[in-house]
Amino acid sequence: MALLFAAANCSSASMAPRTASAAAERIIAPGDFGGSVSVRVGDVLVVRPPMTAAQWQVAYDSAFLEFQGTPDNLSHPDANGWTFHVVRAGETTLTVTPVMRGGPNPPRFSVGIHIDA
Repeated sequence: MALLFAAANCSSASMAPRTASAAAERIIAPGDFGGSVSVRVGDVLVVRPPMTAAQWQVAYDSAFLEFQGTPDNLSHPDANGWTFHVVRAGETTLTVTPVMRGGPNPPRFSVGIHIDA
């Protein structure tokens, strides 16, 4: 917590409005799935694939997260995964599911995201 004190003889420069903190990069690692993370509007969210798969389905709310890539990048991410720009405060969930042909239902990996202004 920061305390600010104002003195009668302060220069106008010291009374300038505070600037917002710089955007941060938050990495969602495989161990974060099943839990929740906190970020701020303006942050960059990098989501690492939780397992190896050739193709993915990604479910997210575009009112809160803006994907930084092409539709092909969404279903076929590189080793770094998916990158999103956080655009709105609130609560949302991001779910990634590997596309698997035949066999049992694929696992779903979800993470809750709390976004502060």
